[in-house]
Amino acid sequence: MKTHDCKVTTSSSNNICGDVRHSIEDERGFTLIETAIAFVVMMVAALAVASLFSYAIFYNTGAADRAATLSVAQQYCERLRKTPFAEVTTTTEAQSITRSGRLYGVQVTVCTTADCGGSATLKAITIQVTPRSAGNSWANNAVTIMSQRAAPSLGTYY
Repeated sequence: MKTHDCKVTTSSSNNICGDVRHSIEDERGFTLIETAIAFVVMMVAALAVASLFSYAIFYNTGAADRAATLSVAQQYCERLRKTPFAEVTTTTEAQSITRSGRLYGVQVTVCTTADCGGSATLKAITIQVTPRSAGNSWANNAVTIMSQRAAPSLGTYY
């Protein structure tokens, strides 16, 4: 087995051991300016990620408010489906309710005239729910459900 002797010189020109050359200037490390620039780049990236999380939380909260508003409107729609046809009267009813700690304004309109899409055997129902205590301004828009309900009738085959 052969061993190679390496010569190390103290001059800045060469440290020779085979083909590898090192100079003392290559082993200084990072300068303060390089470290500061790297820190600024990492800080900009961290702030971008933080603003992305803030944006996501804001819009997820608003989406939850909109989903809760839609749920209230669907509950009213199901309540009117359960009510017998003759008892669903022509009315415009406005009320305020609280669900899950949130305040909502509910307006139910039932129409049986041709002016608004109803008839003697068809009732046009519009349910409009407006959140009054939602956190985000874009989530405060009203949700409207429009439905039609026909009178039950027996067919010729029944």
